This record gives sequence, structure tokens and C-alpha cells, in this order.
Amino acid sequence: MSYRGTGTQDYLAFPAITPSGDNEILLSHKRGKAHVNDLGAALEIVRFDLESGRPIQEPIQLAIPGEAMQMGEWVRFPDGTLSTYIDALTVDEEGKHIRTGLVRSLSRDNGKSFGPLERVGIIDGVEYGYLFEAVSIGQRLYALIMTFEYLAGGRRSVDALYTDDNGETWHFIRNLSDEFGDVRINESSLIPYKNGFIVATRGYDNMQRLHQVDMDFNLITETNITEETPSISSYIGRPRLFSHDGKLFLIGRNWRAPDRKIPMELALLRFDPVSLEVEKHFVLDNTEQGKVNDGYYPCPILVDTGDRKLLNVFDYRALFGNSPDIVRFQFRAEEFLD
Repeated sequence: MSYRGTGTQDYLAFPAITPSGDNEILLSHKRGKAHVNDLGAALEIVRFDLESGRPIQEPIQLAIPGEAMQMGEWVRFPDGTLSTYIDALTVDEEGKHIRTGLVRSLSRDNGKSFGPLERVGIIDGVEYGYLFEAVSIGQRLYALIMTFEYLAGGRRSVDALYTDDNGETWHFIRNLSDEFGDVRINESSLIPYKNGFIVATRGYDNMQRLHQVDMDFNLITETNITEETPSISSYIGRPRLFSHDGKLFLIGRNWRAPDRKIPMELALLRFDPVSLEVEKHFVLDNTEQGKVNDGYYPCPILVDTGDRKLLNVFDYRALFGNSPDIVRFQFRAEEFLD
């Protein structure tokens, strides 16, 4: 999808996807003018047919005047209710973007329509700004959400929370920034593993870590994969964890060389869940090391075509200084298992 050449709101970025039916997904993305300081940007939602590769529903836009809607993240609650949680921002007097508090919009008809945007508000004395990911185990849904020092609570951390009533009330579990050794972290992902989770964290120290935790998010073991992997020189941008055929993967934006001397690439890392060490590093896009000036916040989904499984990756990518497009990559999934 591209709005290039329209002259307005042609910067498309930060996709998120969720299954919405047989061979279809809901895809959301920011529609605005720039990566940051983008007042007026809307979250646009499209229903997408995976077989034909075409939208099958008129786009829906969610916006708040004077703010920027970006980094929408889908949450499907155990009762089937669907919600998008949006990182809402404005610009302060110094021209810096600041969070105004996490907002959400609910859909009770599987994405055909959405209710009004509403602030999530204060949770155990803290207001959050950016929800990264959520997983359900039974009737409980766990989420990783970030707060900022200028919001209620007065700290910058990534916290683990849960809800037992489909998002009506949330409860604090643990401050992961503290639990993982008082490290400043941002974008994070989680996946159930044994009697707990594996969590991937992007550090402000330009390090990417994998952590095994129990159900209460107490740390069991961790590995700094940036230090341990020669082909990773920094953090992995917008990391996402997923599994396929018993293997665990981390996907995201990678810089291969120190000081970013080689342009960014879309990387897929297969790792050992016991040692948390990278077993294999696949480059999914930009093997040519061309000028990608923005991109690679990927959303993976495995698609069964009947005779094979395909790894589909929805992403955004800007080339040669242009505004980014929303792009779709497809790969034979079995190639990542050997």
C-alpha cells in the first residue's frame, strides 16, 4: 500500500496485524507525514485478504485532533473482543514528542466497526503510553506496556500487567526494567515458554537481550545476544517473538556493522530457548545493503496454503528518501527450520 505522490498523509508506517477470519487479517498502520512530531496522524485499519493480496473493507481511521496516533497494537481478549491500543503523542514547547497516555478503541464485531477512542487511564497509580504485545493463557491476558517519567507514576519502565476481565481492569505484576538488572529498555516482546515466558528487550544501551521468566515475571536466565552474535551490532528494532514447528524466532530491524556503517536490514533470528543463543541469522530484506532510510518493524504470520506453509511478514520500508510503503514479504517457512 502506498500513498506516495498524493502530497498529504503519504507516510505509512508501523504496521500491526491480527487474524480476523479464514485467510484474512486486520492490518493497522500510521497514516501521517513523518516518523515523529506528526500531529494529525491517524491510525488506519484495513481488512486484508491473504490469498488475493487485496483490501476487502473500506479503511477505518482513528484519530484525535492535535495528536499523533501511531504504534497501534492489536489485543484479542479471551471473550473475542478486539481492541487496538495506540501510542498517542503530542509535541511539547521544545518540539519534542511526548506521550499523552495510552488510548484504545474496541470492536465487538471483529473489526467491522470500532468504538470511540478512550484513555486507558491510571493503573495502580501509573499511566502507560505504549503497549508492545499481549498473550492469553486461559482467561488471563498478559501484556507488556511502557510508561514514561512525565506520566502519572513518574518512572520510565516496561511493566508486565494482566487482566482477567477482558481489559476492563488491569493489574501490575512487575517492573521489568528493574527485574532485568536496572536496565533502561523500550520495545519488548513475549512468548509463552514452559511455565513462564521468554521476553525480548531492546535496550537504550543499544543491546538486545533475551530473558526467561516464570509466570510472575521473575528472571530465571538471560543472554545478551548483541554481545554474543557477531552479525548483530546494536538492538533489534521493534522485536517480535514467534514460534514455528517447535522452533523459536526473533524478527526485527538489525544493524550488522558497528556505527551503522551498513544500512539496516530485516533480520530473522532462530534461537535456542534453553541457552537463549542465536542458532542462525537470516536476512529477509536488504541483502543488497541499499539505502533503506526507514523501516523494518515487522509483523509475522504463518499462512497454510494447503500444500505448504508460508511465512508472511508485513512491514514498512522507505527507499531513497521517499515516504515508506506498507509491504508484504512471503517465504517458504520450511527454509528456516534447517
